[in-house]
Amino acid sequence: MPFDIVTGVCPHDCPSACALEVERIDGRRIGRVRGAPGQPYTRGVVCAKVARYAERQHHPERLSRPLRRIGPKGVGAAAFVPISWDEALDEVAERLTRAAQRYGPETVWPYYYAGTMGLVQRDGINRLRHAMGYSREHLSICSMLSDAGWLAGVGAKRGVDGREMANSDLIVVWGGNPVSTQVNVMTHIAAARKERGAKLVVVDPYRTATAEHADLHVAPLPGTDGALACAVMHVLFAEGYADRDYMARYTDDPHGFEAHLAARNPAWSARITGLGEDEILAFARLYGRTKRSYIRVGYGFSRSRNGAAQVFAVSCRRQ
Repeated sequence: MPFDIVTGVCPHDCPSACALEVERIDGRRIGRVRGAPGQPYTRGVVCAKVARYAERQHHPERLSRPLRRIGPKGVGAAAFVPISWDEALDEVAERLTRAAQRYGPETVWPYYYAGTMGLVQRDGINRLRHAMGYSREHLSICSMLSDAGWLAGVGAKRGVDGREMANSDLIVVWGGNPVSTQVNVMTHIAAARKERGAKLVVVDPYRTATAEHADLHVAPLPGTDGALACAVMHVLFAEGYADRDYMARYTDDPHGFEAHLAARNPAWSARITGLGEDEILAFARLYGRTKRSYIRVGYGFSRSRNGAAQVFAVSCRRQ
């Protein structure tokens, strides 16, 4: 079947934001979806989820019209009947209007977040929120906890170009599982290991698919990443790996920070994290002596009661 190729960007809520090449068939249907080979981050690689877009998009059982539930939950398709888009819109608008009139507009909370909507469509709901005076939200319960840690620790969310992983001699994946969630990261890690002999360290309480590929898997107890980070920084200061000139130029209180970490040695951390002192020392020294090192921080350690504090600790690392 004849087709042409159109370019695009993946709409999923994923930091890779992959560049795509999509087969367009007859101007209506899509065929194979591939990563764009000319984009230096995507490098022709795309996850299995997006590669199967055509299968889901054109599946005969794909939900393509509104349904109204008429039966109890859990009984399947028999509990629903199809309705028109106009009926669905009228019903939703009527219920929102009724709730606002009875209890005030802030009784309506248009909660949303990412998924497969893309940035423009995702945030477009805020137009409705502001126009109607509905309850506002400070972004999302998903990310704001870790955002608070980043802003407290470094003042802004700025990261290193992901393509630099391929030019690194040590990659630390902390709190993430890119084998399952961000295949492009593993593409660049694989390039660094093949071309430079780079080491991969994974910090994660679970033995994830990424940890299975690691040269070193550091598995602290859940919620103790901050204690591990403090001990690593203690070693970097104590053994002369810290770049004090850099810290003097770009940090607020390097001397106070070093003093704060003075008692947070590997023995202290081992009692909290469940790791061995030698294990913590080995990780800290590997990071300290490797100049071309890259930390790929995920959201994993923010999913705990002291998550923001942990993000703060891990972000206060040697740059």
